Amino acid sequence: MPLLIPDGKMTAVGRGNRHSMPGITTNRTHDGPSHNTPDGGRFWTDEDRQAVGKLVENIRRVEQHAFETGDRPLIADAHSLLSGLVQLYDLLTAFRNSPDGRIKGPQGVAKKLGLTRNGVYCRLEMVGLDPEDLRNPPGDVRDLVARSRIFGPLADRLQNIAGSI
Repeated sequence: MPLLIPDGKMTAVGRGNRHSMPGITTNRTHDGPSHNTPDGGRFWTDEDRQAVGKLVENIRRVEQHAFETGDRPLIADAHSLLSGLVQLYDLLTAFRNSPDGRIKGPQGVAKKLGLTRNGVYCRLEMVGLDPEDLRNPPGDVRDLVARSRIFGPLADRLQNIAGSI
């Protein structure tokens, strides 16, 4: 069960173990580099950030509409896509910072994400992509979202709904 401690970090307490989860805070936004990227956390290009920003803006509009109309499935879809974009960012960063996009090994994606090899494959399945999609990503993040078996159709659907609101 998570417990908020005074420094703003969440701590998992259970079976006598205390594990600090740095990076989960409650009193500020995340403003530091993610996964020690060499460019200070700037993995996506400005164009990617603009594209993702536009997508997030549309998702938030759809989410607000869904709250106002009580459309629970639509709320869930919006939350799924937003959560998925975070997962995608973490995967992209880890693949970028791993030699040749390796999943195993001391510098591999699994180690960087704190997962097992199978955990990385499960995460890839969750975002609807294959390892090769992240080893050699397409032109920009919009193409990667569109390539996703899960995010592509969901993003298209939510964008269409945002256009009709």
